[in-house]
Amino acid sequence: MKMTSLFRSACALTIVVTLAALTGCASQLTQRDMTPAPMQLAKHHPQSVSLTALPPPSADAAATAATMTELRAALAAAISESKAFANVKPEGGEYQLTVQIFNEQHPSFGISFTSKIEMGWTLKRADTGTVVWQEAIKSEHTTGGSEAFAGAERVKMAIAGAIRKNISLGLSRIDTLSL
Repeated sequence: MKMTSLFRSACALTIVVTLAALTGCASQLTQRDMTPAPMQLAKHHPQSVSLTALPPPSADAAATAATMTELRAALAAAISESKAFANVKPEGGEYQLTVQIFNEQHPSFGISFTSKIEMGWTLKRADTGTVVWQEAIKSEHTTGGSEAFAGAERVKMAIAGAIRKNISLGLSRIDTLSL
């Protein structure tokens, strides 16, 4: 009887450890995860810009505060590296760029994960509040099963990839503006 109980306990422990390893716990998204590769833009706007990153309207502001700080830092890094604007200021820029996540979709389980994200981009003149450009940009990214062992890490990688693509698309659109 004891041997059967010991065998069941060993099997249960093996299943729990395997499930934990397969699903895992992914760390929070960081600036590094969300910053796209440096882009070469045709236009380098001579003005400065201030940034705001907002979570989805239905999100808990306290729970998403750290991620929005990292997203803002990723936007600042991408703008600085691409030279889309002369500089990025914490506040008081000649333009105000607000980027808000509207919609995010990703599967709960699977081998490969495709995340889809929609972000609203609004660029305003800081002195007048006039909206000079506004657009909802959709992007997606797929992370395959061979890219990470844990499912949670693959989801994180897919979300980060979709955000990187969205930032690249947003900067490409800003590149076409005459400011």
